[in-house]
Amino acid sequence: MKLFLNSLVFLFLFGWPVFGEEIKKNYVVKVGGIKIGELNWEIKIGNDDYSNRLSLKSKGLLSAIYRFKGEYFSEGLVYEKKIMPKKYTHFWQTKKTDKNMELIFVENKLNSLKQEPVEIEKIRLNVFDVQHTNDPLTAFQKIIMGEKHALVVDGRRLYTMIARPNENNNQTIIEITNYFNLWADHKRNKFEKIIFEKKIEETLPYKMFIYFDGKVFKLEQN
Repeated sequence: MKLFLNSLVFLFLFGWPVFGEEIKKNYVVKVGGIKIGELNWEIKIGNDDYSNRLSLKSKGLLSAIYRFKGEYFSEGLVYEKKIMPKKYTHFWQTKKTDKNMELIFVENKLNSLKQEPVEIEKIRLNVFDVQHTNDPLTAFQKIIMGEKHALVVDGRRLYTMIARPNENNNQTIIEITNYFNLWADHKRNKFEKIIFEKKIEETLPYKMFIYFDGKVFKLEQN
């Protein structure tokens, strides 16, 4: 009961950013204690719409060996203090590859998916018929704003984020469940979980841990 009341207070008093708010934070990205990059996160929320932008680039000693750059962007509508995705794009670049993804959502469903290079394999799941899907940025934003679960499609995978906050609401574990690869064997699950720590009076976390493919990526506010 205590956890339920704490979560309820958090959702209605602190979970929703102020209308017209623009939030920016910078993070250092580390693996095994070694800095590999920097991430800039920017959220804008108006009365009728929102946008969510991440910029990631390699930094540190290893950047001379392994260079990367990523740009992630989502936008959508605000209705009765709920956010609904319209468009998601991401760009990923290394020395060997450039990848682009564009997702369009209509009425809480994925409407179109475009990617470069074009996937030659036939898609294994009709994700366009799945209701209430979100792009990954919108889904994560919903979780940090107080929602307990969100269904995600990122162009390569379909999965559910489930939030498990602790009693103090300063740390939340996001479990990744019902995981399916759209283009490959759906039993391959490299995305394990996310843990984030957030002050109750702030919108964005100050620390995050992403568990992916046997590695832990630590993001800490700079």
